[in-house]
Amino acid sequence: MLTSKAIIDHVTQPPSRFQAGKVAFDQKRLTDRMGNLVAPVSHRRFLDEVAAQCADTNPTPASYQHPADDPKARPAGKPSDGLTPSDLAWINRLPADPAAVPFDDAVALAGLASGLSTFKNPSDVRLVQSVWAPVRELHDANAARVALAAAQTPVPNVPSSALSALTDSIAAEVPNLQPAEAVGRAGNLLREALDKRATVRQQKVDDARAAIARAQEAAAARTATTR
Repeated sequence: MLTSKAIIDHVTQPPSRFQAGKVAFDQKRLTDRMGNLVAPVSHRRFLDEVAAQCADTNPTPASYQHPADDPKARPAGKPSDGLTPSDLAWINRLPADPAAVPFDDAVALAGLASGLSTFKNPSDVRLVQSVWAPVRELHDANAARVALAAAQTPVPNVPSSALSALTDSIAAEVPNLQPAEAVGRAGNLLREALDKRATVRQQKVDDARAAIARAQEAAAARTATTR
């Protein structure tokens, strides 16, 4: 039998492979070893609807791979003593267009930017940052656009059996409730959960838009100072 919390979790989580796995796990718990249903019929209908939503929904956009987040971009040990002649030659060969810098080179740039000491090598730091900054801003904006696309993915309708399934759970959890009270509590819980889902979704949209704006403003400010 599903708890009221489990039902609310299924309602508020977006369809995904992970969510489909949780649904399949809960479906198995509704029957005994002989395959007999040991939970309300409403729970089986609810999980069947959620499973169908997971199967019919397009995959959530993949997260963006930012060069700065690559494990190779994280310096190991103490800061570098400075750029070597080969480092300088490599930097000079990089494309001037940030979009044309290969991902592996962007990762290496991010590693240099985070591995140099501003105290020991201020001139090297300025050089690397002058090349890395436009590349980072490009990837910051791209990552934010991917996050925005994911946040704006249409939310599926609430399963038609959600209210009856939630009512059955509440009735089992609070045995002394009158049927009308169980329905009322279920309705309130469902509305609160949907309000929270909408708030979280809108916050993700706002955060992604703000990140895009920050990246664009940083690029504009950097361009203005280099003219």
